[in-house]
Amino acid sequence: MFNLTKTIALAVVTTVGAAGYASAATDAYFGVQNTVDSGDEITLEYIHAPADGTVEIFAYTGDTVGELLGTGSVDAGGNINKTIDVGLNTADKVLAVLTVDGAPVVTETLYVK
Repeated sequence: MFNLTKTIALAVVTTVGAAGYASAATDAYFGVQNTVDSGDEITLEYIHAPADGTVEIFAYTGDTVGELLGTGSVDAGGNINKTIDVGLNTADKVLAVLTVDGAPVVTETLYVK
């Protein structure tokens, strides 16, 4: 009986934890934007984060994630016109990754014009 109680408790905790993560992931998104201007900074027009986190910008060729170009912090909720320094960016395409508590929650592919 004791093992069955522990098993049920573990299942409930796992289910609630997974539901919480799924809920957080659905509250994370980038606004409608599929291009960014070339230069040493990239401006993301809108980012919605379920909690304080970080946006990482990577070079992106085909389906291969390249080098990390830059990072910036975001606050919980809506973030408007977030500018991230990417140095000398020669990539035609970049991948923006929103992470919360060290885990990626949403990505967005952006074409550099």
